[in-house]
Parts: sequence; C-alpha cells; structure tokens
Amino acid sequence: MSTLTSILAADPFSIAKATTNIDALVVGSGTAGVTTAIELAQNGLSVVILEAGPFVLPSHVGSTPFRSRGDITPQIHNLVRYRTAWSDREHYQEGVASPLNNDAWSAVGGRTLFWGGCTPRFSEWDFAHWPFSYDDFEPYYQTAERLMHVSGRSAKRPPFFRGEAQDTLLRRCEKAGIDAEHAYLGIDTQEPRNGYVPRGFDCAIDRLLRSGLLAREVTRGRIVVVPDTIAERVDHNGSEVTGLIAKETHENRRFRIVARQYVLAGGAIQSTRLALASGLKDLHPHVGTHIADHLFIQGLFKLREPLNAPIYAFIPPTETRPFHMQIQGPFNETWYSPYHATVWLDCDPQGLYLLAYCFGVGDAAEHNEVKLTGVQSDGPDSLGKYVVLNDRTATDLRILDEMQAFLPDVADAIEGDLVRSQINPPGAALHEIGGLRMSEEPGVGVTDTFGRFWTLPNLSVADSAVWPSQGSANSYLTITAWSLRHAEGVLARLAD
Repeated sequence: MSTLTSILAADPFSIAKATTNIDALVVGSGTAGVTTAIELAQNGLSVVILEAGPFVLPSHVGSTPFRSRGDITPQIHNLVRYRTAWSDREHYQEGVASPLNNDAWSAVGGRTLFWGGCTPRFSEWDFAHWPFSYDDFEPYYQTAERLMHVSGRSAKRPPFFRGEAQDTLLRRCEKAGIDAEHAYLGIDTQEPRNGYVPRGFDCAIDRLLRSGLLAREVTRGRIVVVPDTIAERVDHNGSEVTGLIAKETHENRRFRIVARQYVLAGGAIQSTRLALASGLKDLHPHVGTHIADHLFIQGLFKLREPLNAPIYAFIPPTETRPFHMQIQGPFNETWYSPYHATVWLDCDPQGLYLLAYCFGVGDAAEHNEVKLTGVQSDGPDSLGKYVVLNDRTATDLRILDEMQAFLPDVADAIEGDLVRSQINPPGAALHEIGGLRMSEEPGVGVTDTFGRFWTLPNLSVADSAVWPSQGSANSYLTITAWSLRHAEGVLARLAD
C-alpha cells in the first residue's frame, strides 16, 4: 500500500544518479537543515536533504490531535527515539559500552516535531566568545522570528498566554525584585482572518511542506528529501570534500552522492560524530571538543491559592545570573514527564501546581568531547556508536548551586512553595553545542564565521556544533537564526 512518504520523498539511488545536478547536499532535516535548504532553493539552487529517520508527522505533535493523548504521544516518540550515552571520564572505559542515559530522535523534522515551544533570544553578553556581536546577529533573529511566527514580539502576534492571572504572577515577581515577562513562544497567535489560519507550533517539516519547494527529482530551485538514509562519512582530498557515502537505514546498500556543497545539520552531536567518522580530526585537533549542554533543573511549585487561569511566565537571565526560568501551569499533577513537552497546553485553572524549567549556561570546556566507540548502541547503525564525555566544571557546579537556591526564592515570590526539585544529568536538556567551533581566524577554530570548514570550504555546518558558547536560552530560535547566516555563506561561496 502506498503511503504519504511515497508522495513526498525520493529514492536514494535515483538521487545518487543525479549527482552532477546537486548544488547542496544537507544532512539532517531539523530546523538547521530545512532553514538552510529553503534559503538556498529560494535562491535557485538544487538541494537534497538526507534524513536518517522516517516520515512520521507533517507538523509538531502539539499542533495535532495527539497533543493531549498521554497514551499515544509517548508511542510516537518511541517510533523515532533512541537512547544515547553521556559519561564522565571516571566511569568511562575504552571498548566497553557506556550506560544509555539520554535520548535522541531520528525523523523527518527531527526534534522540531516535539520541542517545547519557548523561543527566547540569547542576550548581548552571550556573544562575548563569538566572533561577532549580538548587533551583527540581531537581523537574523528578526528574520527567524518571522519565519517561525514567534508570539509576543509584535502586536500582530501577541503573547500566547495573556490575562489577569498572568499579569498577577508577573506583578508578584516584580514586587519581589525579580524581573519576569510573558514567554516568547514559537506558536502563531495571529488572528485567523480573511483566509489566514494560524499555524500552531513551528516545525521544520511543516515549514518545508508549506514552502512549495518540495520535489521528488533534483531540480534547480527545489528541495528533495530522502528519508531513512544514514550519512556514514564524507570523503575529501585535504582541500575539498569529494563525495558523501550513505546507506539505507534498513538495508546494507551503500551509495555515493556528489554535490557542490555539503552541509552538516544533524544537530551538534550528530554533525560532530559524522565529522569524526570522516577522519576530520586529522585536519584540526578541536574537532569533537568543547561540547556543552544546558544545566537543567526541574522544579515544582505549589501555590497557596489558585490562579484560576493558565500562565506561562519567563524569568530572563542577567549578566551575573547565567540562567533563566520558565514557569508553566497550573496543574493538579505533582510531577511531569519530559515526553510531554507541551503539557502546559492542557493545564487545569483550578490546580495549585506550577512546573518550572531552569536552564543555565553549561561550560564548553575543551575536555568535553564526542568520542567514537565502535560499540553498537540503541541508535540506528552508526548514529549511536559514540559517547559524549562530559565532566562538570567548578563553574557548572557553582551555577547549579545558584539555580537550586533561586527556586525557593521564586516560589515564595509568586506566593507558593517549592515542593520538589531535580538536577538532571549532562545531556538531559537536549540543547547541545560545540564539536566544530567557529573562529575569526583559520587554525584557531574548525569553521569560519559562516560555519564553513577552514580546510574544506565546500563543507559547512548549519547547526549549533559551531557555537563557541551558549546563552541560557533554549537553542531552537538561535539555531534557526544561525542557519540563515550560514546559508548566506554558502550562497556567497557558490556564487564565486
């Protein structure tokens, strides 16, 4: 029986035969890959996206009827989720499989099918270690927010949560000397009118389908998606990439694809893993290093009196407080599952419990690295044959202590109590960065200020693997903005 995939996707071997016509080959179909692909195709280039996972949903799960189905949503996750290994050096043993303690997803659309929706920007000081400033990057933020239909940034798209209960909570924080604001969310709140229907959560595959650029044959100005296909390595001659070797996820058939530009967009860990599998550490010693993830504490507040309406508030970081807090609810439940990132859509106005996500800046120390293991894990084929070695630094531990101390202060400010908190292990935030960090000068970093490898200019990185540091903000918006800048660099190179 034919499926939707047969209409939307292409066969990998037919694409391999079209190698003389491919301008850009993109590995990964999350927001980094799709944003890059759309920008390139809109400028007349032919683009092919390779995705290791299957086509399972055409939009974010929170924009579908599954959003409130606690019995079904975890099963959808399990269709495309696999377990990964993060370890400290004390417990890591060479040649021995590390415990699988974190999650990753492999599907058309990537994590954008399931992400939590919060879309703050990095702050000005978060760019201190980047080779350009916030002001240089701010135009890309503006464009990304328009593409993603972010709510709360303009009168056209007001905050998703607004009302007296929200204002009351914000006033309580202000009275306690804690700045708080409406949460910026990647949910379209534009008024439905004159044929316009709001788009719900931003999602990469949704954006691609709506773009009108999707095709099944390699064509200038169009995008071809090839699902269930794993990129195994890129081949190079020391000065440029000469081809990419891929295989079907469920078969052992391999094929070679040649393009003018090769783009890594599988997320920081997978893009770094592919670079390592391709032997690129021989070209620069920093390939695979300086990995970081957000410090992540979950908390639960119990209000003394109900708010009688849903809220979603955001306590931004400051230059001296490198973490933020997202407060959602109210609920009757006393804890929540990370599977249900959009639980705040189904709150109970009479409930007394508020959920708190607290994210802090992780230290991108050089000793934190992706290491290939050769040991098969839960992931499909080579996607799982790695471990992330991450030892929390003294700075990480200090910030975690400050985050823990801040939770009861916030609870008291909003007239509640902290009843539970949990420090999550490295990797649990799923906001990884690093591995292929950029620099202003060759030799210092792996990639340039547009994500192009210094030694292999026809290979570039559209995701957060190039970031030298992170802010506390959730990564989705900044990845989308970065991929816009990255696409400019690709266009400039191919125009030469």
